[in-house]
Amino acid sequence: MNRRRVVITGLGVISPSGNDVETFWESLKQGKSSIGPITKFDTSDFDVKIAGEVKNFDIKKYGFPFMLTRQLDEFTHYAMAATKMALDDSMINLEMVDRTRMGVFAGNCLGGVGFGEKELYNLYREGWQCVSPYQSISWFYTAPQGQISIFYKLKGYSKTFVADRISSDVALGYAYQSIMLNRLDTCLVCGTEAGVFPYGMSLFSSSDVLSKKRDASYCPYDLKRNGMILGEGAGTLVIEELEHALKRNAPIYGEIISFSNNCDGVHHKEKNKNGKKYKEVIESCIRKANISYDEIGYINLDGAALWEDDVIETNVLKEIWGKEIGAVSLSCPKSMFGNTFGAAGALDAIINCLAIKNNTVPPTINYEDQDSNCDLNYTPNKALHRNINTVLQIARGRGGINSAMLLREFKE
Repeated sequence: MNRRRVVITGLGVISPSGNDVETFWESLKQGKSSIGPITKFDTSDFDVKIAGEVKNFDIKKYGFPFMLTRQLDEFTHYAMAATKMALDDSMINLEMVDRTRMGVFAGNCLGGVGFGEKELYNLYREGWQCVSPYQSISWFYTAPQGQISIFYKLKGYSKTFVADRISSDVALGYAYQSIMLNRLDTCLVCGTEAGVFPYGMSLFSSSDVLSKKRDASYCPYDLKRNGMILGEGAGTLVIEELEHALKRNAPIYGEIISFSNNCDGVHHKEKNKNGKKYKEVIESCIRKANISYDEIGYINLDGAALWEDDVIETNVLKEIWGKEIGAVSLSCPKSMFGNTFGAAGALDAIINCLAIKNNTVPPTINYEDQDSNCDLNYTPNKALHRNINTVLQIARGRGGINSAMLLREFKE
C-alpha cells in the first residue's frame, strides 16, 4: 500500500502560558511557571489548591457569533479559538478545499464539566425547568468536534477520543493514519480541557493523581514530587497530505513519521510496574518509522510526577537506549503549565514543532532534588539550544493506555 506523507502546517494555542503560539513558546523558553493558586472558585473545602489556569481569555475576541458561544462550555470555547488560530496560521483557504476530505479529530477527558456543574446546581436548587436547553449539547465530549465541523462546514471522516492524558495524542495519531491511508487530505486535530471547576477538580482529586502541595510547583522526576498539577487549555494542529500542502505553498512545521499505541491490559490499581507495554509502544513507533535510535534528538516526556510512574518511565528509557540515552535531550515542558489531560498531546506536539523550528529544548522546571531512581538529564530548569531533527513524544493515561509518536524536520 502506498503510504502518503503527512505534514503539520498550522498551530493554535490557548494555555496558562499564553493564548497564542508566540507567547506560549517564549514563556516555555524562559522556563517560566504559569501555575498558581486557583482563582476560579473557592478552594477552602478542597485539598488541591493550585492549577494552571488560562488567563485573560475572551471568546468574543475570536469573532464567533454570540448566539453560538452562549450555548457552549469553556472547553469548546478553547477548542474553537485554538482552531481559528491554527487555520489562520496555516493560510489555508477553505473555499479551495474539498471539505468532504477534511475532518476534525478531537481529544478531551472531562467534557463540558463547567457548564454541566452549573446546570446540575440549577436542577438541584430550582428544578428541571431552570436547566438550560443547551445542557444536552454543551457537556458532551464530542461538542468541540461537532461545533468545529458545523462552523467550518467540514464533512470528512471525524472522531472524538476520550483516553485520559493521551486523548489528543490518539486523536493526532489516528488523524495521521487517516491521511496516510488516503481517507482524508486535511485534518484539524484539537485537544482541549477546562476542568478547573469544583466538579472537575473533585473527579481528579478522588483518583489521587493531583498534588496536594500548597506551593505552586509541578516537579516531575524530582525527589519531592507528589502528583500532577491540573492545567487547562487547548491546542489545535492543521495536518495535511504533503502534496496537498505543497500545492498551496503552505508553511510546514514538520512531518509526522510514525505513531503507535497500546494498552497494559491490567486494572489501573495494578499498573504494569515493569513498563513492558510502555517500552513496547516506543519500540514499535521507532520500528515503524524505520529510523535508528540515535536519530532522535529530543524526547518529550510524560512526566506524571507520580512516585512510581516517573521511575518506570526512566527505567524504560534506560532499557531501550542503554548508555546512549545520555546523548538524547529529555524534558517535560508541562511542568511549566500543568498537565492538561485531554489537551496534553496536542500541546506537546505543538511544542515539538517549535523545538524543531527553533532548535531549542524547553526545560523541566522545579527539578532541584535528584532522586537516585530518576537520574537522567531531564534538561533541568533552563532551556537548551541544540540541533533537533527528530522528536519522540511519549505519553500514558490512567487505566494503562500508552502512545508514542515521531515528528521529523521536513525535508523534500
